Amino acid sequence: MTAERRSGSKAAGAVAVTASTAALACGVCCVLPFAVPAAILGSAGGVLAWFAEAYRWLTPIALIAVAAGWAWVGYQSWRTRRSPARLTVVAMIFATAMMLGAWIWPAFEGRRLRCWDRLAS
Repeated sequence: MTAERRSGSKAAGAVAVTASTAALACGVCCVLPFAVPAAILGSAGGVLAWFAEAYRWLTPIALIAVAAGWAWVGYQSWRTRRSPARLTVVAMIFATAMMLGAWIWPAFEGRRLRCWDRLAS
């Protein structure tokens, strides 16, 4: 193969790579703004429905996970003889509050729905 042919093959390859990259960039640029919101909305509805069905078994798992987190923080503090970092305690308090909110949510949801029914009628 001559040097001219090799340089022509390299140029053709470079043009092909550039053209395919440009086509991909244009496709991503033009299609994603229209497709992503629809995909997110469809996925979010499915995920929310799944979580609504999974509440009964996910909440006890969350309770166990938060309790295990507190136990681990306590064990590490005891083992190192140092108090935990402030950020660790804040994160664990936040996790505990969120877990407790999830645990008692059905009581609020029932009241909210009853109040909404009274207001609507």
